[in-house]
Order: sequence, then structure tokens, then C-alpha cells
Amino acid sequence: MTGRALHAIRAELAAQFQLGAHSLHGPGHWATVEAHVVRLAEPGGGDVEVCRWFAVFHDAARLSEGHDTGHGARGAAPVRHFRPRLPVDGDQVGVLAEACSGHERGHTSADPTIGACWDADRLDLVRVGVVPRPEFMGTAAGQAAARDRAWWRRTPAGQG
Repeated sequence: MTGRALHAIRAELAAQFQLGAHSLHGPGHWATVEAHVVRLAEPGGGDVEVCRWFAVFHDAARLSEGHDTGHGARGAAPVRHFRPRLPVDGDQVGVLAEACSGHERGHTSADPTIGACWDADRLDLVRVGVVPRPEFMGTAAGQAAARDRAWWRRTPAGQG
């Protein structure tokens, strides 16, 4: 069920995305974050399903390619809108909304799910010329990935 729902909601969000399909923060970035987060979540005990949904929602409500204060909170709003169609429970929705809301602040999180989400997003900062640094990662897997150029340079099939 998650695969079908994820595909359908991703397509809806992409169709509504203000910055267009080729945006630095658009569907290509979402796919890369999803690939990264799936690899980061499990080793640290994170919830892979919540992490996959984070990849889809976290930047879906951006209004600017540059600094976009509030885009995290705006990314959490569609989580609530799509809640009836998300195959996750109420606690998972809460974690997902928190991960989306907080991802733009530059913090780390001790929560393994939120930490994996934020680390996965940071590992893709290379797309805008920012080299990932271990000291800005909140999970052991994220720190290891930041030290391994080959790891964070990998992109999903068809993305690069």
C-alpha cells in the first residue's frame, strides 16, 4: 500500500509544486533524499516509512530556490491534508510533521527517525555546492556517510 500511495501523492505534490519539475528543491531532490534516507534510517532504528514520506513532503511547499523561511512548516501542512491517505498511524504522522517543520533550522535530532530525515536532506546539499560535514549530522550513519564522498555522491537511478 505504501508504494502506491507514495507514488500517487508524490505525483500530486509534483504537479502542484510552485518551482517546477527541474527545481533544485523539486522531485529530483525528493528522490535523492528518499534514496539517502532509506539507507540511513534502518541502521539507527529510524522508521523507514516515515522517512520515505519526509522525502516527499519536506520541500514540496517551497516558494523560492533561495532562502525560504517557513518552508518547513509549509511542508508539514500537506502532511495533515493528506493524512487520510497516508498508510501510517497518528504517532508516525506527528513525527513526520515534526521532521518536515524542523528540517530548515539546521539542528540535529536525537530521534532516530527525524535525525535520519535531516541527515538525508543535508547529504544532498552537494547539489548546491555544499559539501556534507560529519559534525552537522545527527546520526552515526549520517556522520559516516558525510565522511564518504562516494556515499553521498550516489544518486537514484535516472537522477544523475
